[in-house]
Amino acid sequence: MGFNSYRDQWMSEGFADMSASIYLQMVYSKEPHKYIDFWNEERKLLLEKTNQGFRAIDAGPLIMGDRVANSREGFGNYRRLVYPKGAYVLHMIRQMMWDRKTGDERFKETMHDFVETYSGKVATTEDFKAMVEKHITPEMNLQGNGKMDWFFREWVYGTALPTYAFDYSFEKNSAGDVVLKCKLTQSGVDKNFGMPIPIYLELADGKLVRLGSTVMVGNTTQEQSVTLTSLKDTPRRAMINYYDDVLAGN
Repeated sequence: MGFNSYRDQWMSEGFADMSASIYLQMVYSKEPHKYIDFWNEERKLLLEKTNQGFRAIDAGPLIMGDRVANSREGFGNYRRLVYPKGAYVLHMIRQMMWDRKTGDERFKETMHDFVETYSGKVATTEDFKAMVEKHITPEMNLQGNGKMDWFFREWVYGTALPTYAFDYSFEKNSAGDVVLKCKLTQSGVDKNFGMPIPIYLELADGKLVRLGSTVMVGNTTQEQSVTLTSLKDTPRRAMINYYDDVLAGN
């Protein structure tokens, strides 16, 4: 399988980079920080300023391919943008497809389907988008039309970079249940930018669980209260983006 043009080359580079993260996650399963460190380094490549004072994330969208490299902003922009952001696109799709019961099965099916469908052929960005839509989950269907236009517009054809702020507290209700009260803010984007943001809990015994996701649209703040009826002990903490689920500026 190959890519159709320079506009689609991000898939080749991104797939390779993202595969490295999966290797780290599997081989170093007892050292999860190695997997998280990988994504922190990817984000660093995108956000660090070059000697010319520019960030790769601002050089242009992924579909510009090697045209993002230039004498003004730096010839290293291709490596610093296309590889890590391409990997992040796949990583974000994987995280959105993750299921508490089946884990990564849907993502694996999507990637197997894509590789088998385009084996010995060239694929375009739109071909890949159509394949993701074939395996779309309800959480990913933000527009209610079975399409992933919103996601590819933001992350492949666009240059948006959201920022998030998260505050929370735990308390007990009259029945003795733990209640999570949290406030999540999304900023630095346009009014149509939407993204499901996963919320995690570190339980009293140290176990990490994914509580669910909150869909944020535009520069907005959402507050919610969640009763954790299945928990007897108060969690150690609540977090968002624990696995760098969404590429963000913080």
